[in-house]
Amino acid sequence: MEDATGKPKKQSNLRSLLDLGYRMTAYNLRIIFANKFIWFLAGSFAFYLGLSAIYVFSNEVSQMSDLYGVFLFSGALLVFYPAVFGIQNDQDARTIEILFGIPNYRYKVWLVRMVLIYIVAFLIMMFFTWLTSVLIVRFSFLEVALQVMVPVVFIGNLAFMLSTVIRNGNGTAVVMIIFGLFFMILMEPLRKSQWNLFLNPFAVPYDVNEAAWAIITIRNRIILVTGAILFLLAALYNLQKREKFM
Repeated sequence: MEDATGKPKKQSNLRSLLDLGYRMTAYNLRIIFANKFIWFLAGSFAFYLGLSAIYVFSNEVSQMSDLYGVFLFSGALLVFYPAVFGIQNDQDARTIEILFGIPNYRYKVWLVRMVLIYIVAFLIMMFFTWLTSVLIVRFSFLEVALQVMVPVVFIGNLAFMLSTVIRNGNGTAVVMIIFGLFFMILMEPLRKSQWNLFLNPFAVPYDVNEAAWAIITIRNRIILVTGAILFLLAALYNLQKREKFM
């Protein structure tokens, strides 16, 4: 069958879907990169370059595991602003009224936006790890980028969920900083625990064999992935409460 323009109907529908996907992606990327995100992006680059330079010039880098924390905190900076301030930015721009005016559309918009945030963060993380593997120490940069993105997605979804509860960017940022400090305090006591948010899968403790450490790492990743999914579902559920956002 053909449409009004004489083109096959399936081809026309596919082209329409691709055009819609492109427009939605471009629109949400403009929102993600608007306002203060560029400063967090610059901060992530500065954090990565600064600490990498310190490690190199102090001759402390003997293996990739020494730089895992640099990658992790650089990734957390990338997702922090759009996850924490996304809802407030929509409120300030009055676009949230439009989103809530179209049934079920808001879920798709924010879900697409979160996915795009993580895609952008992953691509930048790939660049960081690749650059490090070329200039500092050899390692599988793809594996490291994937490992880093697990806690980064957990942190991003936690921030997004809290933003739907607190509904204020500054308030959410304060709570996230408190959470971050709490987990940092627990880093040493939980160093060999599967519950450690900042667990470094590439730094095997001297008193733990590699097989046991692999099991701890897998359990840790399962916990973080499960938590990230639950936080995302909770955030989308909270978005049903229209009266709290208007």
